[in-house]
Amino acid sequence: MQDRLSDASVNPERVINKLLTQQANETLTAEDWLVISEAQLRLRNKDAAMDAITQALNKTDDPYLQAQAFLLKAQVYGILYRDTVIAITQLERAEILLRNAEDRASLALYSDVLQNFAQAYNQLGNIPKAIPYAEQSLALATKQQQPDAELKAHITLGRLMLQNNAFSQAYQHLNLALVLATQLQDNDALASIHLRLGMAYRKIEYHTQALEHLLQAKTRYQQLNRPSSYTYTLIYIAETYLEDDKTAGEAASYLNEALSLAREQEDLLRVGIATLGLGRLAVLQQNEELALTRFNDALQLFRQQQVQTYFQETAIALAELLLKRQQLEPASLLLSDAMPHIEQSATYLRYRFHDLMAKLLAAKGEWASAYSNMQQANVLRFEQQAEKSKLQLDVLNQGLQQALSSSQLQTERDRTDLINRQQQHNMYWLVSAVISMLLVALVLALWLTRRALQIAKTQHLYEPDWQSFCQRVQPHANKAAISLVCLTPRNSQLMKFHFGEQQLQQKVRQFLQQQPPGIILTSGVYDDVLWLAVTETDKVVKSLLPVLLAQFGQLLPPSITNMGIISLQLPLLQLQHKPWSTAELMSLREAFWLSAALCNHKNDKNSLHYIMELHSTQHDACEWRSSMLRQDLLNAIRLGSIELTCNDVLLDSTAADDLP
Repeated sequence: MQDRLSDASVNPERVINKLLTQQANETLTAEDWLVISEAQLRLRNKDAAMDAITQALNKTDDPYLQAQAFLLKAQVYGILYRDTVIAITQLERAEILLRNAEDRASLALYSDVLQNFAQAYNQLGNIPKAIPYAEQSLALATKQQQPDAELKAHITLGRLMLQNNAFSQAYQHLNLALVLATQLQDNDALASIHLRLGMAYRKIEYHTQALEHLLQAKTRYQQLNRPSSYTYTLIYIAETYLEDDKTAGEAASYLNEALSLAREQEDLLRVGIATLGLGRLAVLQQNEELALTRFNDALQLFRQQQVQTYFQETAIALAELLLKRQQLEPASLLLSDAMPHIEQSATYLRYRFHDLMAKLLAAKGEWASAYSNMQQANVLRFEQQAEKSKLQLDVLNQGLQQALSSSQLQTERDRTDLINRQQQHNMYWLVSAVISMLLVALVLALWLTRRALQIAKTQHLYEPDWQSFCQRVQPHANKAAISLVCLTPRNSQLMKFHFGEQQLQQKVRQFLQQQPPGIILTSGVYDDVLWLAVTETDKVVKSLLPVLLAQFGQLLPPSITNMGIISLQLPLLQLQHKPWSTAELMSLREAFWLSAALCNHKNDKNSLHYIMELHSTQHDACEWRSSMLRQDLLNAIRLGSIELTCNDVLLDSTAADDLP
């Protein structure tokens, strides 16, 4: 069976023609249909591949063949439909069928399924979850003495370690894979290994060696007629050129060829990656407007495909450009979008995120948060430097060949000199980092003095009951701008059930202490909803909402944040006449719950978080003291005198009619 699948992978058109022209469909077996689906997958005919898998499943009850069908189905969803989430569900079905198998063929297939799990979670940007699957696959392949499966596992682990900046481990896996691929004369694997080794050398800034391996991979993929992998290789060659300002111009032809091929292949992921590369090139060429266009186009593609790693990388690159242009709020929003999954990401992405966040917060004068992010970035940068040094020593001690000719020995001496120079550079960097941290410590000392005053002031910001909160809001009716902002977890009851009410109150206090002085006038909690009185214009409050939501979500347990958070902006001067009575302010609680219900029912059930705004288009739009307040609010929305926006979408006035 596996030999037939391998043949279909190498000669897809010949295999399809042989099976479909020489036999009637009724006489084709489940194995035949699986072979056809493999061939259609290689030809990127997604509908034909899926039809063949369905035919195979209809013709067999054999668990092995069913598992093979679900694996192929996962690959069709993942590779051709770019739906990794559904692909994982198909892998889970295959795993159930193979988990308790003991025969050699089933165990080999199980190893392949584990490999695909690792690749799928890597695609989602969840490297910590991907690595155990690849390690389990390697252990199974080694135990069963299956060198071909062992080879695949080493390549996958090399790739994952490389993406996680674990350079030394990546190099070791790829070196072992190179030995196995040479023994097995596996040209596909050799091309893949050269690609990964090129990526490894690029990571430690050995650009000449990187290009040697990448160009070998390019030639091999071209000979093997692997257009998808060939396109990837063009992108990595271009990215290597982009690492050096002197060679950046040479990247353009590779990126443009990759973009053209990706569009021909209708591969939106590679279109996005090539577009991201062209954005980086535009930055180096100081064409900021073109770079903004490229980055935004790439960001939209990665968002649509839910590819976290590339989404985060693009968001950080775009935010970096916006910070350079002093567009602080849009940059903050982008980093807030990247924040929820950043701690699951590779080390280099976490370093870039925290480094950029520190610069952004410093530009906004938020010194405490800036210092915290700078510390995290320094730790991550130390990790990267250590990994680079380890890989440099591995390269020096092992080499890619078992024996070294005299010319290779000279190359190793050159590399030794380069490593010594880089170690000196690292030492200079360490000294600079220490000096920088001392300077920041001085700034921190000044900040701590201010912070002590702020913490004392924070004690007065939090009111334990609604009556006190209203009394603290009422004297500020003379402010030029004031809004109430509400924040609450979607499932606060579950949080109190698992963690207790005191922890919710503690998280609220921590959240308030993070806020810069002068913006929040007072706050209170009622029915698990945090209410803030914010003295800023409507426009500024709107831009603050995603940031406040992200900060609040970071403090909550991940299991609660992942269920979603609801926020609402209520511009007081617009909604109610001064002076505000306690009864009128109390009525806004009803407005909050009605807004959440409308948003959930009509607009955006699939969104994790709700960022809502309630505005009035005319005076006296609603009788806030009414005993039928909910009905009055619904009528005002029907008439258009009150408007509700949810996640930047204005709800139609008919939304009030559909609420049960």
